[in-house]
Amino acid sequence: MAIMSGLSGNEMYCLDLKGMSAGELVIGNSVHSLGFLGSIGAGLQNVFGGEVTQITSIISEGRHESEARLIAEAQKHGAHGITGVTSELRHMQGNVEFLSVGSCVHQKGSVPKMPFSSSSNGQELYCLLDCGYAPSKFVMGNVAYSVGVAGGLFGSLKSLARGEVREFSDIFNATRHLALKRITDEARAAGANAVLGIETRVVPFSGAHEMLMIGTAGYHPSLSSRVRDVPVTSDLTCEEMWNVAKLGYMPLKLVLGTAVYSLGLIKKEADDIGADDVLGIKTHIHEMGGLLEFMAIGTAVKRTANCEPKDRRPARPGYHPRQGYLDQRR
Repeated sequence: MAIMSGLSGNEMYCLDLKGMSAGELVIGNSVHSLGFLGSIGAGLQNVFGGEVTQITSIISEGRHESEARLIAEAQKHGAHGITGVTSELRHMQGNVEFLSVGSCVHQKGSVPKMPFSSSSNGQELYCLLDCGYAPSKFVMGNVAYSVGVAGGLFGSLKSLARGEVREFSDIFNATRHLALKRITDEARAAGANAVLGIETRVVPFSGAHEMLMIGTAGYHPSLSSRVRDVPVTSDLTCEEMWNVAKLGYMPLKLVLGTAVYSLGLIKKEADDIGADDVLGIKTHIHEMGGLLEFMAIGTAVKRTANCEPKDRRPARPGYHPRQGYLDQRR
């Protein structure tokens, strides 16, 4: 029987190297009414700023419901895992739909159990597996927050003096670290000691903004002695992590800071955990309520013995270990 898969030829080839084959495209969704959310959003104009816990809970519930239905559909197909999982939010006719999409994979010669789920695509999943990580589940952490009317007022006044609004820098910084804490809490509850390939987004929602982090929770045996209560976190792509591992580095923690002092905060956070370097630093600028937020985010790494990827075979003609056959992309 023919399958309908979201995996590309390159992804299928890479997963075949790990004994996996492509399965069906699977979808999970959950629809919520915007009526109640609209009344919450209208009240945001009277607050100074910070997390709006009611909206956080509703969005989190919707995203997790759609993810649960995605996994249930994958189980019906006898899948061993789901790769390339997404979590989207769409507005439609006064409602909001939470949508999760991914592609099933099957492990050759293995009996299906509870399928793992991963935000990594097929090529990134190959890299994750080849670095010795066992994927567990797609994880997320979110915070819905409001700048409030005070943000627009004070932001406009402060812009005349061209200075930092420290109160809001502190709110934004706390918000981002809270989202990171929630994604690590979810990973730890799944028995993972690492969260890999973390993506960070800011999504406007019903008069507020959602700070969303998604990634793949996994387990690496070499991290057991170093990681106790807080899983390792990284926003490097799994392909970047594969390359960094070839240089002898493993990730320690995703570090971030907001406003003009963000790089200084990142360096201090990295120094506090004994990191050697901070890699892949990205800077983002967000406009909200008359304010401009400057955010820097990267992954602290440390040299670690015996962390090189397993696949050391010579490359076959026209083949790249993380991109498959190059001629497939023509």
